Amino acid sequence: MQRLFAEDPMIRPMVDFAAKTGAEPPMMILEPFQKTLWDARKTRPLTMQEIKWIMKGCLLGIMTVHRNGLVYTDLKMENVGVSGFDNEKPNDDPRQIKVRLADLGSISEPGTREISALTYRGPEVHFGKPWDYSTDYAQLLLAHVDFKSPGMYDNIDPGSFEEKEEKIKAVRDALAIDFELHSLPFYTEDARARELLPPPQAEQAYKWTEDMFDKGIAQEDIQFLANVLNPLPRARDTTVEILESRYLEI
Repeated sequence: MQRLFAEDPMIRPMVDFAAKTGAEPPMMILEPFQKTLWDARKTRPLTMQEIKWIMKGCLLGIMTVHRNGLVYTDLKMENVGVSGFDNEKPNDDPRQIKVRLADLGSISEPGTREISALTYRGPEVHFGKPWDYSTDYAQLLLAHVDFKSPGMYDNIDPGSFEEKEEKIKAVRDALAIDFELHSLPFYTEDARARELLPPPQAEQAYKWTEDMFDKGIAQEDIQFLANVLNPLPRARDTTVEILESRYLEI
């Protein structure tokens, strides 16, 4: 994969390759970066300008992956590298921040492997529906949806569950309630998906948009997220549509 995307400026490049020597396996040497996006967010709050710039960089990297007929199945903040990030204060020019997608080992053909990032999986993945390129947008926006604090489902503490399946169910149930999947035939008319739906809580549907508004997030930003996080994969904005909307321009 590193060789396939060697010329793409939004993918972390391989700078050298150490051949197998004796008992030592071959090793790729990748370009270093300052920190992951996860660490950057923990260092200080990101400004909206910085967020848009970083999201655009991720989106451009994803677009390259899609053009090769592939999907990035482990898109999360820990797999986004940033350099040129000011630890003390917001960057005067967010364009100084270099954004790179890392860990290409999770790239695969659509629908052929598990989406690794549990809390960022699109609802179609959680409910056993076919998935393809559009699930990458769900991963990206779920990772960024709260902007200045952990993503929507990062706060579901893995330490409070004895088994992975319990956390999967907790995230799946939260998605179903937050996006009112009970009202969508795409999920209710499929026997397997219907069995996985929790009891409906209509009063909680899309409450996350109200929570964001209460935190001072602009209506324009909330509407953008709602469009891209549409629980119907075919109704989500595509890479080109997102870029052409110029929402991410700074």
